[in-house]
Amino acid sequence: MTGLWPSLLAFGGLCLAASGAGWIAAGAIFPADRRFRAERLGWSFAIGCGLLAASAAAAVALRSGPGPVWAGVALVLGAALGVLLRAPSPREQRARSRGALSARSARAGAAALTILAAAGVLLYALRALTEPMWSNDFLAIWGLKGKAIFGAGTLPDAFYRSSDLAFSHPEYPLGLPLLYAGISAPIGRWDDHAMAVLFPLAQVATLLVLAGWIRRRGGSLPLSFFAAALVAWFAPLYSAFGTGMADVPLALAALLLGTALADASDGSDPAALRRLALASALAAAVKNEGLFLAAAGGAILLVFPRRGSRLRPALAAVAPASAVRALQLPWRSRLPLADFDPSSFSLGRIGESLAAAVRVPRAAGWAGIALAALLLLLGSRCAAAGRLLALCGCALAAYLLLPAFAVRGPEWLVRTTLDRTVSALVPLAAAAIALRLRDRREVETPA
Repeated sequence: MTGLWPSLLAFGGLCLAASGAGWIAAGAIFPADRRFRAERLGWSFAIGCGLLAASAAAAVALRSGPGPVWAGVALVLGAALGVLLRAPSPREQRARSRGALSARSARAGAAALTILAAAGVLLYALRALTEPMWSNDFLAIWGLKGKAIFGAGTLPDAFYRSSDLAFSHPEYPLGLPLLYAGISAPIGRWDDHAMAVLFPLAQVATLLVLAGWIRRRGGSLPLSFFAAALVAWFAPLYSAFGTGMADVPLALAALLLGTALADASDGSDPAALRRLALASALAAAVKNEGLFLAAAGGAILLVFPRRGSRLRPALAAVAPASAVRALQLPWRSRLPLADFDPSSFSLGRIGESLAAAVRVPRAAGWAGIALAALLLLLGSRCAAAGRLLALCGCALAAYLLLPAFAVRGPEWLVRTTLDRTVSALVPLAAAAIALRLRDRREVETPA
């Protein structure tokens, strides 16, 4: 039997190889500018995972089981596109933050916060890798489908035609199961213990994008690293139970979508539209909420004032997500939803949902919410932060409204899912709060 450490090295090595291809591919969505370096590292992991999942999807569509050849072709093609479709350079530069801290003090503070963030990553890695992935949704949904695709070379018809497998949610996107199959097939085995390395790496990618984007948008070094450190220690998202489920990948995808949306709103970086389109596709492939976030992002771009045309960025937000979902139509179930019934909706049920939501956070949770609200009030107005907060608000409103349709009642759905699903919005909210807390003397390019 293969030990854990050799298996971890194999899966981790493949993740790094995919991220390397993702770095080259990211040349199509990031200008050759060192200001984008940290963000590009985070995006590279997401792109690499997307390429592995796409290789498995192509193999399934062509009735050929996923394998190393498919993975290699996908990674090479992705890297080639990055070389051929180089991103255009931004038309203008953004000013750096002019905080009161000296450069030496800023670097010292950033170093201390980097150590703190690294400790949070290490703690989550221990949670994620101590034992095989075991959460109910991994065993019944994401892992079950991934293992079926890996073993059968396709998703068996029973998953979207048989009511006996309704518990596996045939209406969910297949991005994460395809990633599980796409990373297992080149290695030649299914190992739901070592494969958990994907999740600490997704956390690292999220922190890189968060800190890099805040810094590029004018935040100081300590502020950007402080935001990353806080998110790294956010246990409700980075928990042992959440490992294997879609919330950690969704947190990364939502952050990619939100930051690209804010960049596209400025009109100063032509490559932002490419990032927005790619983030839209990635988000829709991960979870149903990803499609909703993409649609909400398109609406925000149409409603909020911006430079130039509103239609192009709105299409960049919505069209790729819609295309990803359309590609999954052959595997979409025609069976009625098991957990939701439109006929059960009523205004009274909305009240039940809101009342149940108030009871979910404990004392520490309400303290965190109060602190976030205080920081928002202390910050200054920022158009980019406003777009991120609007995206968070749309998702939160959906999470509070959806339980009104739950077959088992609003109380059940809120109690079992709300804290976990809302946690995926925390990196996005942290980016918005940090942007509002920038030095008020720093003048942002108007949106």
